[in-house]
Amino acid sequence: MEDDEIELALKMVDYLVSNKVTGNHKKSKDTVLSYSAIPTHAEGDARDVLDKMARNPPPIEEYGGGHRENVRLTSIQDGVDFIEDHGGDPPWGF
Repeated sequence: MEDDEIELALKMVDYLVSNKVTGNHKKSKDTVLSYSAIPTHAEGDARDVLDKMARNPPPIEEYGGGHRENVRLTSIQDGVDFIEDHGGDPPWGF
């Protein structure tokens, strides 16, 4: 991934880790984009990054069916590892 894609990915993974989105807990892709502090002008790029990451887990995988396109972390630890491996700081407490 390029630097700008990594920045977007870190914001989304940070949101998912902070909200412990794993196991039966899932979020729609739209929710992840809305609550990850992604600037409006970058939402299209962020959706592409999220789709790319979901096709190649970990740390994000698609979950469930339906029109909402749900995602979750493969595990909290996978999310924390991704953040650390890409130079970010995991949310407090992780």
